[in-house]
Amino acid sequence: MLSRVADNLYWMNRYVERAEGVTRLVEVKRDTNLEAEAKGDKRDYWRSALQAMCASEGAQEEDLNDPESFILFSKRWSSSVINSINQARENARMVRDQLSEEIWVELNNLYLFLNSPDAQQTYLQDSSKFFRRVIRFSLVFQGLSDATVHQDEGWLFMSLGKYLERADQTSRALDTLTLLGNEPTRLDLIGVLRICSAQSAYRKRYRGDLNLRNVADFLLFSQDFPRSLRFAIRRIDSNLHDISGVPAGNFSNEAERLTGSVLAQLNFSGIDAMLETGLHESIDDLQKKLIEVGQSIFETYVLLPFEIKNASVPPVVQSQMQQQ
Repeated sequence: MLSRVADNLYWMNRYVERAEGVTRLVEVKRDTNLEAEAKGDKRDYWRSALQAMCASEGAQEEDLNDPESFILFSKRWSSSVINSINQARENARMVRDQLSEEIWVELNNLYLFLNSPDAQQTYLQDSSKFFRRVIRFSLVFQGLSDATVHQDEGWLFMSLGKYLERADQTSRALDTLTLLGNEPTRLDLIGVLRICSAQSAYRKRYRGDLNLRNVADFLLFSQDFPRSLRFAIRRIDSNLHDISGVPAGNFSNEAERLTGSVLAQLNFSGIDAMLETGLHESIDDLQKKLIEVGQSIFETYVLLPFEIKNASVPPVVQSQMQQQ
């Protein structure tokens, strides 16, 4: 497979997963903020969300006054929902022959909707309808990817992008709890579970025993919940070994070595050790390792060794690398 094709497929899925994750965060933070205000809670819930997503640094004053529109529709912030879908569609356009007609139609329809006046009008009139449309698209997109695409190398790179972005989004959602400035309330904990679509699965495991330790343990270490970091990293490790053909437990490149190291950390440590180190510090360390994994995938499968050593990275590539 051509390296540029693999890169386009990888980023297409990362951007779709990012759009879903950011949309879920806005939907839940909006509900949490309204409910907290009704109870007289004056905490700024948007500040922790923007900080966790690294969005506050580039935001201007008018953006912070309307964080919902900024996160969803900003053309300046690269990870906004509209920019994520635009980038996903552009990557899909470059590899149209690798995709099924159904995938292209669904992605193109959402792209046209978000770039029309109807999108903001729908959001203002019925925000729940807007959220459902974006989230439903992502779920349909994932189902079509598994049901209508050959599960060959191209599909493996699509899966890599999905799970690497999912791990990042879950870690950032959990990190919002550490950035509130005080002990998270029951409302905060439920909000993070909702962002990760984990409320029902959590209840099944913990029978309603809701506290920060259990929520963090579930989202970081669960072996069978699809949005936990441990589950996502295990799938990334499996996909990388399927691409290279190297047996699990060994490595043939830096991406496999780094992923194996992160997986071992999650397999042989626990939530108590992370809490002792500091939950925010532990999450921050995991996020840095995820960035290193993404960078290593890029260097292993997209850049040629000569280019890595002797050529500067083009601006477009630099922009995509920064999104990791």
